Amino acid sequence: MTGRIRMAENPRHRIPAALLAALAAVSLAGAVHAKDPAPAAKHIILFIADGMQPENESAAGRYLAGKEDGLSFHAFPYRGWVATWDVNVYNRQAARAGAPPYSPSSIRPKLGCDAHPAGRDPVRGSGPRYTCRAAGGPQPGADSASTATAWATGHKTDTGNIAWLPGDPDGGALRTIAELLRQKRGAAIGVVTTGPVSDATPAAHVSHRKDRRDRHAIADEILRSVQPEVVIGGGHPAHNGERFLSTALYEDARGGRLGPYLFVERMHGVDAGRALGEASARAAAQKKKLFGLFGGPGGNFEPPVPTGDGSAVVNRAAAESPPLRDATLAALNVLSRNRNGFFLLVEQSDVDWANHAGDYRWMIGAMWDLDEAVRAAVEFVDRAGDGVTWDNTLLIVTSDHATGSMRLDDARRPGKGRLPAQAPGMCPDRMSWCPGYPGGEVGYGSTGHLNEPVSIYAMGDAGLTKHLRQFEGAWYPCTPLIDNTHLFHAMTNAAGIPQPSALKAVVTRPTACP
Repeated sequence: MTGRIRMAENPRHRIPAALLAALAAVSLAGAVHAKDPAPAAKHIILFIADGMQPENESAAGRYLAGKEDGLSFHAFPYRGWVATWDVNVYNRQAARAGAPPYSPSSIRPKLGCDAHPAGRDPVRGSGPRYTCRAAGGPQPGADSASTATAWATGHKTDTGNIAWLPGDPDGGALRTIAELLRQKRGAAIGVVTTGPVSDATPAAHVSHRKDRRDRHAIADEILRSVQPEVVIGGGHPAHNGERFLSTALYEDARGGRLGPYLFVERMHGVDAGRALGEASARAAAQKKKLFGLFGGPGGNFEPPVPTGDGSAVVNRAAAESPPLRDATLAALNVLSRNRNGFFLLVEQSDVDWANHAGDYRWMIGAMWDLDEAVRAAVEFVDRAGDGVTWDNTLLIVTSDHATGSMRLDDARRPGKGRLPAQAPGMCPDRMSWCPGYPGGEVGYGSTGHLNEPVSIYAMGDAGLTKHLRQFEGAWYPCTPLIDNTHLFHAMTNAAGIPQPSALKAVVTRPTACP
């Protein structure tokens, strides 16, 4: 099949009482194995909207399509929720409860996220959204390093760790899904980000460090050692000096001394999307790897700018960094030449930065960028004749963690193509400046990371998306939540390389769900 898959959803807001034990210790060591080890997903495309919370989706859907479920991935057949806590979050809440600290052999998931329904889900239209109930209100959440490590390796870890065990032991490097697919299937691997190439989310798939701030070491490991077939991102030294990668690494890339890479970089007055597309065609034809280095001041690609004039138009801020759509297509063009398949991580990092700043306009531009990239990936899989089909491709869209407690006033929500007025104001912490919204359409209760479930969407053959569904409620009874570590096992199961889990959860199961 090459057409888009459509299938009925299987909501699990209630679990039959007959299937529930009063108290059970659940070990995922066996549960994570798929019954059929035969490979099915030759191609895995994982989109991460850094810091995206459900209200961002609702707001972007209204701006772009005039409806809350108006984004491309809202039509995907699998729609669910993911818990995002890390070891630091767990230990804070365990201390409050007088419980033992985190141990992978006896995890009590309720300490990480006491998941409960929390009102209407604005996007899905049926069923509730979910919250991690905690004493004292919303709790600080995990960071991008530990959350990316969770789905990249299947392990919980400390805030700041990049594919490394908690506690920072020597020799604590964890094998990632990208490395597994390359080693066991001969797959090509790629990372694309609108942030610096050495930033936490891409780094957790193709490097291993005890501290995400070791940017030079991370960049060196990625490009000199692991050498993914595609690396595209920001952090160009013309605007950032040696903040994100060393001058030596940059000069080696420019001089062709990184071995297999065709290098394309930000150039003044040059359309980066076009240059990247041409470079990807050459790399594919010459059987080379592709390294694209862009980004402006601060390291990130300049964020797109919505007009707010009712047209729902969003404009590029600068031609010298590519739209995420173009970067995604360039990566797919190179990776899809590998007959053994590929793994591609694509991150839109500015949703996080916009939510940290309480900046609604910035957030809408970043969400548009994400939506366009997802549409491009769907169109790529829909395209006939290249062996990449929905029978052998699993496409997932999710977030690493929620950033900012943004809320829309139901009575004054902006319509299609409209933005609320912004004025100077104070951030919720009263420590710095953030935009204010004098019309009251938008409010931010926090601009930090929150320990709240995030959305997940998936598309592919039903035999592939079932690997996500099998984990629903395993750690969080009476809800459809999966854990972010389950995402690792869902992907490896779908790829036919099931991995044993080192994590064992002790789960209290009620005799009946409320």
